Amino acid sequence: MNNFCRLWIFQSNRFLNNEEKQNISDIISKFLASWVAHGADLKSELRIIKDKFIVIMVDEDQTRATGCSLDKLNQCMREIDHIYHLELLNRLWVSFEDTNGNINTIPISSFKEKIKSEEITPDTYVYNLSVNTPKEFEEKFKQPLKNSWAKIYMKL
Repeated sequence: MNNFCRLWIFQSNRFLNNEEKQNISDIISKFLASWVAHGADLKSELRIIKDKFIVIMVDEDQTRATGCSLDKLNQCMREIDHIYHLELLNRLWVSFEDTNGNINTIPISSFKEKIKSEEITPDTYVYNLSVNTPKEFEEKFKQPLKNSWAKIYMKL
């Protein structure tokens, strides 16, 4: 991830099986091979993490991703969503780890209720889809609720 300076994370509402991961990787890899910004190739890479998170990385030292190129990326994700029904562009789902370390993805309204009922504690790990650099990914992609973006939902 060190050679890349910008990234986007798309979260699936469920875990991907091996066949889905392969098919999705093929679709995205084909897209990335032809992905351009104002006619210039975007040096990019794909990773699927924990069978749930699709991470697209771009080396913007070479070429910056622009509005049109990002629209094309989102269009690619919508096409995958149409095939597999993963809600990749729905930011109203939250992923967290339960007490057994399993990743759960639920609507934000349910997430808030679990915090209120204390099923989710300040030490529960929460995933942050808004990180957009490799450094942020390493430091803030997975954090305890009390240190995360979602701490605003904790009782004060």
